[in-house]
Amino acid sequence: MKPKIFSERGQALIVITLAAIGLFAVVGMAIDGSAKFSDRRHAQNAADTAAMAAALAQVDAIVYAEENGQSSTMGICPPTSGSPSTICTDLLLAGLARAESNGYNNNVTNNTVEIYSPPISGHYSTVSNKDQYVQVIITSHVNTTFMRVLGIYQTHNVVQAVAFANKGGPLFGGAAFISVDPNPGCSGGNGSGGGSVDVSGNSTITINGGGFFVNSGETCGYSQPSCSVDLILTGGGKILSAGSNIYMNENGVNCDPSITTDSTQRQYVVPDEIFMPKEPAECSLNAPTPTNLGIIDGVQTWRIYPGYYTDFPQASLVPNNKNIVLAPGVYCVNDNLSWSGSSFKKLDGTSGVTIYLKPGHDISLTINSPIYLNPSSSGDYENYVIIQQGSMDDIRDCKFTGGQYLKLNGTVYAPYCDITINGDSSTISEFNAQFIGWDLKIDGNNSITVNYDPDYTPQIKRKLGLMK
Repeated sequence: MKPKIFSERGQALIVITLAAIGLFAVVGMAIDGSAKFSDRRHAQNAADTAAMAAALAQVDAIVYAEENGQSSTMGICPPTSGSPSTICTDLLLAGLARAESNGYNNNVTNNTVEIYSPPISGHYSTVSNKDQYVQVIITSHVNTTFMRVLGIYQTHNVVQAVAFANKGGPLFGGAAFISVDPNPGCSGGNGSGGGSVDVSGNSTITINGGGFFVNSGETCGYSQPSCSVDLILTGGGKILSAGSNIYMNENGVNCDPSITTDSTQRQYVVPDEIFMPKEPAECSLNAPTPTNLGIIDGVQTWRIYPGYYTDFPQASLVPNNKNIVLAPGVYCVNDNLSWSGSSFKKLDGTSGVTIYLKPGHDISLTINSPIYLNPSSSGDYENYVIIQQGSMDDIRDCKFTGGQYLKLNGTVYAPYCDITINGDSSTISEFNAQFIGWDLKIDGNNSITVNYDPDYTPQIKRKLGLMK
Protein backbone atom coordinates (compact mmCIF):
# COMPACT_ATOMS: atom_id res chain seq x y z
CA MET A 1 0.00 0.00 0.00
CA LYS A 2 1.44 3.36 -1.05
CA PRO A 3 1.89 5.77 1.89
CA LYS A 4 0.08 9.11 1.81
CA ILE A 5 2.31 12.15 1.32
CA PHE A 6 1.09 15.43 2.95
CA SER A 7 2.40 18.50 1.16
CA GLU A 8 3.33 21.67 3.13
CA ARG A 9 3.29 23.68 -0.04
CA GLY A 10 1.57 27.15 0.49
CA GLN A 11 2.26 27.54 4.20
CA ALA A 12 5.03 30.05 3.55
CA LEU A 13 2.57 32.20 1.61
CA ILE A 14 0.31 32.42 4.66
CA VAL A 15 3.22 33.43 6.87
CA ILE A 16 4.36 36.03 4.35
CA THR A 17 0.84 37.40 4.06
CA LEU A 18 0.47 37.77 7.80
CA ALA A 19 3.92 39.35 8.04
CA ALA A 20 3.06 41.73 5.23
CA ILE A 21 -0.09 42.86 7.05
CA GLY A 22 1.92 43.52 10.21
CA LEU A 23 4.64 45.27 8.26
CA PHE A 24 2.03 47.35 6.42
CA ALA A 25 0.48 48.34 9.75
CA VAL A 26 3.86 49.36 11.20
CA VAL A 27 4.79 51.33 8.09
CA GLY A 28 1.36 53.00 8.08
CA MET A 29 1.66 54.00 11.72
CA ALA A 30 5.16 55.29 11.09
CA ILE A 31 4.04 57.39 8.11
CA ASP A 32 0.94 58.78 9.83
CA GLY A 33 2.90 59.26 13.07
CA SER A 34 5.56 61.20 11.19
CA ALA A 35 2.87 63.38 9.68
CA LYS A 36 1.46 64.08 13.15
CA PHE A 37 4.93 64.85 14.54
CA SER A 38 5.75 67.12 11.59
CA ASP A 39 2.49 68.99 12.04
CA ARG A 40 3.12 69.42 15.76
CA ARG A 41 6.51 70.95 15.14
CA HIS A 42 5.08 73.23 12.46
CA ALA A 43 2.16 74.21 14.71
CA GLN A 44 4.54 75.04 17.57
CA ASN A 45 6.58 77.32 15.31
CA ALA A 46 3.36 78.98 14.17
CA ALA A 47 2.22 79.50 17.77
CA ASP A 48 5.61 80.95 18.77
CA THR A 49 5.68 83.49 15.95
CA ALA A 50 1.99 84.35 16.38
CA ALA A 51 2.51 85.06 20.09
CA MET A 52 5.49 87.29 19.35
CA ALA A 53 3.59 89.18 16.63
CA ALA A 54 0.57 89.68 18.87
CA ALA A 55 2.69 90.88 21.82
CA LEU A 56 4.56 93.34 19.61
CA ALA A 57 1.29 94.66 18.17
CA GLN A 58 -0.03 95.13 21.71
CA VAL A 59 2.98 97.23 22.75
CA ASP A 60 2.89 99.31 19.56
CA ALA A 61 -0.81 100.00 20.04
CA ILE A 62 -0.31 101.04 23.68
CA VAL A 63 2.53 103.41 22.77
CA TYR A 64 0.46 104.90 19.92
CA ALA A 65 -2.50 105.43 22.26
CA GLU A 66 -0.36 107.15 24.89
CA GLU A 67 1.32 109.41 22.34
CA ASN A 68 -2.04 110.45 20.88
CA GLY A 69 -3.95 111.00 24.09
CA GLN A 70 -6.10 107.90 23.67
CA SER A 71 -6.99 105.21 26.18
CA SER A 72 -4.15 102.73 26.65
CA THR A 73 -6.32 100.29 28.61
CA MET A 74 -6.83 97.02 26.75
CA GLY A 75 -8.95 95.03 29.18
CA ILE A 76 -9.45 91.28 28.84
CA CYS A 77 -8.69 90.21 25.30
CA PRO A 78 -10.81 88.85 23.74
CA PRO A 79 -13.52 90.29 26.01
CA THR A 80 -16.06 88.00 27.63
CA SER A 81 -18.74 90.46 26.56
CA GLY A 82 -18.96 93.57 24.43
CA SER A 83 -16.61 94.76 21.73
CA PRO A 84 -12.82 94.48 22.00
CA SER A 85 -10.73 97.58 22.55
CA THR A 86 -8.62 98.97 19.73
CA ILE A 87 -5.49 97.54 21.36
CA CYS A 88 -7.13 94.13 21.67
CA THR A 89 -8.22 94.23 18.04
CA ASP A 90 -4.69 95.03 16.86
CA LEU A 91 -3.31 92.22 19.01
CA LEU A 92 -5.76 89.62 17.69
CA LEU A 93 -5.39 90.60 14.04
CA ALA A 94 -1.59 90.49 14.20
CA GLY A 95 -1.54 87.09 15.88
CA LEU A 96 -4.12 85.54 13.55
CA ALA A 97 -2.37 86.92 10.46
CA ARG A 98 0.96 85.48 11.51
CA ALA A 99 -0.58 82.07 12.29
CA GLU A 100 -2.33 82.07 8.88
CA SER A 101 0.93 82.91 7.11
CA ASN A 102 2.29 79.69 8.64
CA GLY A 103 -0.64 77.59 7.43
CA TYR A 104 -3.03 77.80 10.42
CA ASN A 105 -5.98 79.84 9.25
CA ASN A 106 -8.41 79.19 12.12
CA ASN A 107 -10.57 76.98 9.92
CA VAL A 108 -12.45 74.91 12.49
CA THR A 109 -12.39 71.86 10.23
CA ASN A 110 -8.59 71.74 10.09
CA ASN A 111 -7.34 73.92 12.95
CA THR A 112 -8.29 76.53 15.53
CA VAL A 113 -6.17 79.46 16.67
CA GLU A 114 -6.95 81.00 20.06
CA ILE A 115 -5.27 84.16 21.31
CA TYR A 116 -5.58 85.49 24.86
CA SER A 117 -4.17 88.36 26.87
CA PRO A 118 -3.89 87.83 29.78
CA PRO A 119 -3.23 84.08 29.37
CA ILE A 120 -6.06 81.79 30.49
CA SER A 121 -3.87 78.96 31.82
CA GLY A 122 -0.39 78.23 33.14
CA HIS A 123 2.01 80.20 35.32
CA TYR A 124 1.66 83.49 33.47
CA SER A 125 -2.09 83.59 34.06
CA THR A 126 -1.44 84.24 37.76
CA VAL A 127 1.42 86.77 37.84
CA SER A 128 0.67 90.37 38.78
CA ASN A 129 1.67 91.70 35.35
CA LYS A 130 -0.26 89.05 33.42
CA ASP A 131 -1.69 91.69 31.08
CA GLN A 132 1.79 91.99 29.53
CA TYR A 133 1.71 88.38 28.34
CA VAL A 134 0.01 86.93 25.26
CA GLN A 135 -0.94 83.27 24.97
CA VAL A 136 -1.57 81.50 21.65
CA ILE A 137 -3.13 78.02 21.54
CA ILE A 138 -3.29 76.13 18.23
CA THR A 139 -5.31 72.93 17.87
CA SER A 140 -4.71 71.12 14.58
CA HIS A 141 -6.34 68.05 13.01
CA VAL A 142 -4.20 65.80 10.81
CA ASN A 143 -5.94 63.41 8.40
CA THR A 144 -4.48 59.91 8.37
CA THR A 145 -3.73 57.76 5.31
CA PHE A 146 -2.94 54.24 6.44
CA MET A 147 -4.38 54.26 9.96
CA ARG A 148 -7.85 54.51 8.46
CA VAL A 149 -7.66 50.73 8.19
CA LEU A 150 -7.78 50.72 12.00
CA GLY A 151 -10.65 53.20 12.07
CA ILE A 152 -8.46 56.22 12.94
CA TYR A 153 -9.26 58.98 10.49
CA GLN A 154 -7.60 61.94 12.27
CA THR A 155 -4.93 62.67 14.84
CA HIS A 156 -4.80 65.89 16.85
CA ASN A 157 -2.14 68.28 18.13
CA VAL A 158 -2.53 70.99 20.75
CA VAL A 159 0.38 73.43 21.19
CA GLN A 160 0.73 76.77 22.92
CA ALA A 161 3.15 79.65 23.30
CA VAL A 162 3.39 82.65 25.62
CA ALA A 163 5.18 85.88 24.73
CA PHE A 164 6.03 88.89 26.90
CA ALA A 165 6.29 92.48 25.76
CA ASN A 166 7.15 95.67 27.60
CA LYS A 167 7.03 99.09 26.00
CA GLY A 168 10.13 100.23 27.88
CA GLY A 169 10.60 103.52 29.69
CA PRO A 170 12.31 104.67 32.90
CA LEU A 171 13.28 102.09 35.51
CA PHE A 172 10.28 101.42 37.77
CA GLY A 173 8.44 104.37 36.28
CA GLY A 174 10.96 106.81 37.74
CA ALA A 175 11.39 107.59 41.45
CA ALA A 176 14.20 108.70 43.72
CA PHE A 177 14.20 105.64 45.99
CA ILE A 178 13.03 102.20 44.88
CA SER A 179 12.80 99.06 47.01
CA VAL A 180 12.60 95.91 44.88
CA ASP A 181 11.88 93.49 47.77
CA PRO A 182 8.38 92.03 47.20
CA ASN A 183 8.17 90.30 50.62
CA PRO A 184 9.94 92.15 53.47
CA GLY A 185 10.22 90.29 56.75
CA CYS A 186 8.54 93.01 58.86
CA SER A 187 10.70 91.88 61.78
CA GLY A 188 9.93 94.96 63.87
CA GLY A 189 6.22 95.10 63.11
CA ASN A 190 4.30 97.87 61.42
CA GLY A 191 6.11 101.17 61.53
CA SER A 192 9.02 99.77 63.53
CA GLY A 193 11.54 98.92 60.82
CA GLY A 194 12.33 95.70 59.04
CA GLY A 195 10.32 96.70 56.01
CA SER A 196 11.09 97.57 52.43
CA VAL A 197 11.85 101.21 53.23
CA ASP A 198 12.79 102.38 56.74
CA VAL A 199 13.26 106.08 57.42
CA SER A 200 14.66 107.08 60.79
CA GLY A 201 16.97 109.53 62.54
CA ASN A 202 16.66 113.09 63.75
CA SER A 203 16.92 115.30 60.71
CA THR A 204 15.23 116.69 57.64
CA ILE A 205 15.08 114.54 54.53
CA THR A 206 14.19 116.50 51.41
CA ILE A 207 13.53 114.83 48.10
CA ASN A 208 13.21 117.30 45.27
CA GLY A 209 11.37 116.04 42.20
CA GLY A 210 10.99 112.44 43.28
CA GLY A 211 9.60 110.06 45.85
CA PHE A 212 9.54 106.42 46.89
CA PHE A 213 8.43 103.26 45.13
CA VAL A 214 7.82 100.22 47.35
CA ASN A 215 7.46 96.91 45.50
CA SER A 216 5.81 95.30 48.50
CA GLY A 217 2.33 94.24 49.48
CA GLU A 218 3.17 94.16 53.20
CA THR A 219 1.96 96.69 55.73
CA CYS A 220 5.57 97.39 56.70
CA GLY A 221 6.46 98.30 53.12
CA TYR A 222 7.19 101.85 54.23
CA SER A 223 8.13 102.43 57.87
CA GLN A 224 8.76 105.71 59.63
CA PRO A 225 8.67 104.67 63.27
CA SER A 226 9.41 108.12 64.63
CA CYS A 227 8.14 111.54 63.60
CA SER A 228 11.49 113.04 64.60
CA VAL A 229 12.38 112.82 60.91
CA ASP A 230 10.93 115.65 58.87
CA LEU A 231 10.25 114.16 55.43
CA ILE A 232 9.69 116.70 52.67
CA LEU A 233 8.67 115.67 49.14
CA THR A 234 8.62 118.43 46.56
CA GLY A 235 7.83 118.62 42.85
CA GLY A 236 4.98 116.10 42.95
CA GLY A 237 6.90 113.39 44.79
CA LYS A 238 4.81 110.60 46.32
CA ILE A 239 5.13 107.38 48.25
CA LEU A 240 4.01 104.70 45.81
CA SER A 241 3.56 101.07 46.74
CA ALA A 242 2.32 97.80 45.30
CA GLY A 243 -0.61 97.18 47.58
CA SER A 244 1.14 97.93 50.86
CA ASN A 245 -0.61 99.80 53.63
CA ILE A 246 1.58 102.89 53.86
CA TYR A 247 2.58 103.25 57.48
CA MET A 248 4.08 106.65 58.25
CA ASN A 249 3.28 106.96 61.90
CA GLU A 250 4.19 107.43 65.49
CA ASN A 251 1.76 105.75 67.87
CA GLY A 252 -0.78 105.35 65.09
CA VAL A 253 -0.72 108.98 63.92
CA ASN A 254 0.58 109.92 60.47
CA CYS A 255 3.69 112.05 60.76
CA ASP A 256 2.69 114.19 57.81
CA PRO A 257 -0.78 113.52 56.36
CA SER A 258 -0.10 116.02 53.58
CA ILE A 259 2.33 113.63 51.86
CA THR A 260 0.60 111.93 48.95
CA THR A 261 0.52 108.13 49.03
CA ASP A 262 -0.72 105.65 46.47
CA SER A 263 -0.92 101.93 47.27
CA THR A 264 -2.52 100.86 43.97
CA GLN A 265 0.68 100.38 41.99
CA ARG A 266 1.37 97.15 40.11
CA GLN A 267 3.90 94.87 41.75
CA TYR A 268 6.95 94.04 39.67
CA VAL A 269 7.65 90.32 39.41
CA VAL A 270 11.02 89.35 40.87
CA PRO A 271 13.25 88.25 39.24
CA ASP A 272 11.39 88.19 35.88
CA GLU A 273 11.11 91.97 35.59
CA ILE A 274 14.41 92.97 37.13
CA PHE A 275 16.42 94.24 34.21
CA MET A 276 20.15 93.67 34.72
CA PRO A 277 22.54 95.38 32.31
CA LYS A 278 24.84 92.90 30.63
CA GLU A 279 28.42 92.49 31.73
CA PRO A 280 30.54 95.11 29.94
CA ALA A 281 33.36 94.26 27.59
CA GLU A 282 35.72 96.00 30.01
CA CYS A 283 35.45 92.97 32.31
CA SER A 284 37.72 91.12 29.88
CA LEU A 285 40.23 93.97 29.49
CA ASN A 286 43.10 94.45 31.91
CA ALA A 287 43.15 97.90 33.45
CA PRO A 288 45.75 100.11 31.75
CA THR A 289 48.59 101.51 33.80
CA PRO A 290 47.64 104.82 35.47
CA THR A 291 49.16 108.03 34.21
CA ASN A 292 50.93 110.39 36.60
CA LEU A 293 49.66 113.84 35.63
CA GLY A 294 52.01 115.60 38.00
CA ILE A 295 51.12 118.29 40.51
CA ILE A 296 47.75 119.95 39.83
CA ASP A 297 46.43 122.57 42.26
CA GLY A 298 49.17 121.58 44.66
CA VAL A 299 48.27 117.86 44.74
CA GLN A 300 49.83 114.98 42.85
CA THR A 301 47.21 113.76 40.37
CA TRP A 302 46.74 110.46 38.57
CA ARG A 303 44.49 109.43 35.71
CA ILE A 304 43.08 105.90 35.56
CA TYR A 305 41.28 104.25 32.67
CA PRO A 306 38.35 101.89 31.97
CA GLY A 307 39.09 98.20 32.28
CA TYR A 308 39.01 95.28 34.72
CA TYR A 309 40.01 95.92 38.34
CA THR A 310 40.47 93.64 41.34
CA ASP A 311 41.29 96.73 43.41
CA PHE A 312 39.68 100.06 42.64
CA PRO A 313 41.37 102.47 42.59
CA GLN A 314 44.68 100.62 42.27
CA ALA A 315 46.17 101.10 45.73
CA SER A 316 49.39 99.37 44.69
CA LEU A 317 49.93 101.84 41.83
CA VAL A 318 48.21 105.02 42.96
CA PRO A 319 49.41 106.31 46.35
CA ASN A 320 46.83 107.20 48.99
CA ASN A 321 45.71 110.78 49.53
CA LYS A 322 46.19 111.79 45.90
CA ASN A 323 43.80 113.23 43.37
CA ILE A 324 42.40 110.69 40.92
CA VAL A 325 40.85 111.56 37.58
CA LEU A 326 38.70 108.90 35.88
CA ALA A 327 38.83 108.75 32.11
CA PRO A 328 35.31 108.34 30.63
CA GLY A 329 33.94 104.81 30.23
CA VAL A 330 33.02 101.70 32.20
CA TYR A 331 35.08 100.38 35.11
CA CYS A 332 34.57 96.69 35.87
CA VAL A 333 35.39 95.96 39.52
CA ASN A 334 35.74 92.42 40.92
CA ASP A 335 36.18 93.39 44.57
CA ASN A 336 34.31 95.17 47.35
CA LEU A 337 33.93 98.85 46.56
CA SER A 338 35.31 100.29 49.77
CA TRP A 339 36.39 103.92 50.01
CA SER A 340 37.33 105.92 53.06
CA GLY A 341 39.03 109.21 53.79
CA SER A 342 42.51 107.87 53.11
CA SER A 343 41.69 106.35 49.71
CA PHE A 344 42.21 109.65 47.88
CA LYS A 345 41.96 113.38 48.32
CA LYS A 346 39.54 113.75 45.43
CA LEU A 347 37.94 111.38 42.92
CA ASP A 348 36.90 113.15 39.74
CA GLY A 349 34.57 111.19 37.48
CA THR A 350 32.78 114.13 35.92
CA SER A 351 33.85 112.96 32.45
CA GLY A 352 31.06 110.35 32.50
CA VAL A 353 31.70 106.94 34.05
CA THR A 354 29.91 103.77 35.12
CA ILE A 355 31.32 101.60 37.90
CA TYR A 356 30.18 98.02 37.29
CA LEU A 357 30.54 95.80 40.37
CA LYS A 358 30.63 92.06 39.69
CA PRO A 359 28.48 89.67 41.77
CA GLY A 360 29.36 88.75 45.34
CA HIS A 361 30.70 92.14 46.48
CA ASP A 362 29.57 94.91 48.81
CA ILE A 363 29.74 98.70 48.71
CA SER A 364 30.97 100.77 51.64
CA LEU A 365 31.59 104.45 51.00
CA THR A 366 32.52 106.60 53.96
CA ILE A 367 32.82 109.95 52.31
CA ASN A 368 34.93 112.73 53.73
CA SER A 369 36.80 113.48 50.52
CA PRO A 370 35.25 115.02 47.41
CA ILE A 371 33.76 112.46 45.03
CA TYR A 372 32.24 113.72 41.79
CA LEU A 373 30.65 111.11 39.53
CA ASN A 374 28.64 111.74 36.40
CA PRO A 375 27.17 108.72 34.59
CA SER A 376 28.02 107.42 31.15
CA SER A 377 26.12 109.31 28.48
CA SER A 378 25.70 106.67 25.80
CA GLY A 379 25.39 102.96 25.14
CA ASP A 380 23.94 100.26 27.39
CA TYR A 381 25.17 102.03 30.53
CA GLU A 382 23.73 105.47 29.88
CA ASN A 383 22.74 107.23 33.13
CA TYR A 384 24.06 104.41 35.36
CA VAL A 385 26.71 105.68 37.73
CA ILE A 386 27.07 102.47 39.81
CA ILE A 387 25.77 99.00 38.92
CA GLN A 388 25.96 96.20 41.47
CA GLN A 389 25.37 92.91 39.68
CA GLY A 390 23.73 90.15 41.71
CA SER A 391 20.76 87.86 42.29
CA MET A 392 18.01 87.44 44.87
CA ASP A 393 19.87 84.40 46.24
CA ASP A 394 22.71 86.64 47.45
CA ILE A 395 21.55 89.96 48.91
CA ARG A 396 24.59 92.16 49.59
CA ASP A 397 25.21 95.30 51.70
CA CYS A 398 25.61 98.76 50.19
CA LYS A 399 26.35 101.64 52.57
CA PHE A 400 26.66 105.29 51.62
CA THR A 401 27.78 107.52 54.48
CA GLY A 402 27.81 110.89 52.86
CA GLY A 403 28.81 114.38 53.71
CA GLN A 404 28.91 117.53 51.69
CA TYR A 405 31.54 116.06 49.38
CA LEU A 406 29.58 113.33 47.62
CA LYS A 407 28.17 114.49 44.29
CA LEU A 408 26.48 111.64 42.43
CA ASN A 409 24.50 112.24 39.29
CA GLY A 410 22.68 109.30 37.78
CA THR A 411 21.40 105.99 39.11
CA VAL A 412 22.88 103.70 41.73
CA TYR A 413 21.46 100.39 40.53
CA ALA A 414 21.80 97.66 43.14
CA PRO A 415 18.48 95.76 43.08
CA TYR A 416 19.94 92.87 45.06
CA CYS A 417 21.66 94.93 47.72
CA ASP A 418 20.35 96.34 51.00
CA ILE A 419 21.11 100.04 50.68
CA THR A 420 21.79 102.16 53.76
CA ILE A 421 22.13 105.92 53.41
CA ASN A 422 23.55 107.71 56.43
CA GLY A 423 23.59 111.47 56.56
CA ASP A 424 26.63 113.16 58.01
CA SER A 425 26.05 114.44 61.53
CA SER A 426 27.58 117.86 60.94
CA THR A 427 26.90 118.76 57.32
CA ILE A 428 24.12 118.61 54.78
CA SER A 429 24.47 115.47 52.64
CA GLU A 430 23.41 115.99 49.06
CA PHE A 431 22.74 113.00 46.81
CA ASN A 432 21.84 113.93 43.25
CA ALA A 433 21.05 110.35 42.39
CA GLN A 434 18.41 107.66 42.11
CA PHE A 435 18.85 104.68 44.44
CA ILE A 436 17.45 101.25 43.49
CA GLY A 437 18.00 98.48 46.02
CA TRP A 438 16.46 95.42 47.66
CA ASP A 439 15.57 97.14 50.94
CA LEU A 440 16.39 100.76 51.80
CA LYS A 441 17.31 102.32 55.11
CA ILE A 442 17.67 106.09 55.35
CA ASP A 443 19.11 107.46 58.56
CA GLY A 444 19.46 111.20 58.59
CA ASN A 445 21.30 112.60 61.58
CA ASN A 446 21.53 116.08 60.14
CA SER A 447 19.98 116.82 56.76
CA ILE A 448 19.82 114.77 53.59
CA THR A 449 18.82 116.36 50.30
CA VAL A 450 18.15 114.30 47.19
CA ASN A 451 17.70 116.14 43.90
CA TYR A 452 16.10 113.66 41.53
CA ASP A 453 16.56 114.48 37.86
CA PRO A 454 14.57 112.29 35.41
CA ASP A 455 17.08 113.18 32.69
CA TYR A 456 19.57 111.03 34.58
CA THR A 457 17.22 108.04 34.81
CA PRO A 458 18.14 104.98 32.69
CA GLN A 459 15.61 104.04 30.04
CA ILE A 460 14.73 100.40 29.45
CA LYS A 461 14.45 99.56 25.78
CA ARG A 462 11.35 97.87 24.49
CA LYS A 463 11.51 94.23 25.51
CA LEU A 464 9.98 91.32 23.60
CA GLY A 465 10.53 87.68 24.43
CA LEU A 466 9.16 84.17 24.14
CA MET A 467 8.65 82.52 27.50
CA LYS A 468 9.74 78.92 28.14
